[in-house]
Amino acid sequence: FMINNNYVPEWCISPFQHSKYTLVRNQGQFDLLFDDVTDTQEFMHLGTGAQVDYYDNGKQCIVHLGDCSERALIEVHGLLLHEAVHIWQKIKKLMGEKKPSTEFEAYSIQCIAQDLFVMFQESECHGVEKPTV
Repeated sequence: FMINNNYVPEWCISPFQHSKYTLVRNQGQFDLLFDDVTDTQEFMHLGTGAQVDYYDNGKQCIVHLGDCSERALIEVHGLLLHEAVHIWQKIKKLMGEKKPSTEFEAYSIQCIAQDLFVMFQESECHGVEKPTV
């Protein structure tokens, strides 16, 4: 996998609009999301395969995914799904949901993960168009 240098992160809005989230692949993309780049942290500052940072009390979630050239697509999807669950956990708190139904939770995570998968595809050199609904 090679990062598309023309990729610009775009925000997705969570179901019920409690939060928004996006995917960044490098420091330059990360800095694009801030009016003042001194507000940002260092890209991938936790040193993990992927991570999510929260801003504005969780109303903005930024998923970091670095170089994936040594990873299989299934592993990348696993990392993004993992971060989707963290985003859902934050959204659940913002909604005040203590015990969401299992289907509500599963569909919410599915929606977030699919958005992240599409953003990953767009961030790659062989990016694809967003599917129409």
